[in-house]
Amino acid sequence: MTVKKDSLNSEEKKMATKKKKKQISINEKTIRLLSSAVLAIILWLFINGNSNDIVPQDINAIPVTFTNMETLQEKHLVLEDNRNYYVNLRVQGTDRSLQEINTNEITAEVDLKDIDKKGEYNPEIIIKGLSNSVILKEVNPSTLHLVVDNVIESEKSVEVITQGKPGNDNAVISATSTEKVQVTGAEDRIAAIDKIAVTANVNGLTEDTSRMLEVTPYDKEGNIISGVECEPDVVRVNIEVGKTKTVNITPPTTTGDPQSGYKVTSVTVDPTQKMVGAKQEVLDTIQNIQIDPVDVSGANKTVTKEVMLKLPDGASFLDNGDKATVTVNIEPVIEKSFTISSIETRNVGQGLTAAKVKDSSVVVKLSGTATELNKLSADNIRAFVDLNGLGKGDQEVVIQISLPSDQIKSITPSKTTVTIE
Repeated sequence: MTVKKDSLNSEEKKMATKKKKKQISINEKTIRLLSSAVLAIILWLFINGNSNDIVPQDINAIPVTFTNMETLQEKHLVLEDNRNYYVNLRVQGTDRSLQEINTNEITAEVDLKDIDKKGEYNPEIIIKGLSNSVILKEVNPSTLHLVVDNVIESEKSVEVITQGKPGNDNAVISATSTEKVQVTGAEDRIAAIDKIAVTANVNGLTEDTSRMLEVTPYDKEGNIISGVECEPDVVRVNIEVGKTKTVNITPPTTTGDPQSGYKVTSVTVDPTQKMVGAKQEVLDTIQNIQIDPVDVSGANKTVTKEVMLKLPDGASFLDNGDKATVTVNIEPVIEKSFTISSIETRNVGQGLTAAKVKDSSVVVKLSGTATELNKLSADNIRAFVDLNGLGKGDQEVVIQISLPSDQIKSITPSKTTVTIE
């Protein structure tokens, strides 16, 4: 019986130990499962971001590129404003998907293939290169306002602008280029060109020289016009230095007669002087500047004419070009009467005296323009009789007036009697 009891106790101990081992294994398994779950959650968050929420993000300054630009060129068209354009985007996605965006892969494109004539267009901006895991919510701007112009060509002369002062008391007497420049660009830009010019620095220059200089297009305000091509873009410029002096311009004569009843009253020229430059030996031969006669045949009003001024070979004008304005004043001829209150006696013979003049006054009618006649008054007109060679007695003599005969229409009385003693 004792053996049996011991045997029973041994069996119970084995069962208890087995139960205890079984209990320990279940706890460990639970802990391991919980740990795996935590690790899985951490890994998921690492892969998918901290949240499943959809959030916005701005992507700014994506450059716009133009496609089919060559078709525009084939149609002889050009964008009037060929500057760089940019767009801003707003996208949505998870944190993870937004982090994966590579802005270098995003493009903003405008297709020009459907533009076939001059005008204004508003093509749509197409966005490419965004991942399917993000949503494109906004493109700003969504279209571009483009002005398309015709491409034209125009041939232009070259103006030379000099800067600085030559040496040895010289001046630039000539700075020219004989080359022509072919300018290509938008029609409106070509129309805005006032001049094609090069700038030459002549500071300290003492001898004639030749230089290759770059051309630049300018508008009337002196602003550089961009977006046009000049061919060639560099031209040869010849620069000459010499001496200068101021020369008077002689007003021209007139040819022909104005309309009947009209008269030329004056001829003026503007300017009256010009600055001339040349080598000294040529400059010494220039005393004044002559202008060809101006024809006024049949004119009944003032004639104004722009004329080209001429200089000997080797000389040039240095101020305001080679033109002047001639003005021929033409006025209608009118008549005006003046009463002269006394008649003078002249050339009385030696030992004789003009004792009496029958008429004490005379009326003279003059012909001329208003400008001429308004300068006169009775006080500065003289009426007189010439007694040269006449002896004693009553002498009838012709009354004369101290004015040119072509101005005098009539004198009343035309004669008077003078008593000579």
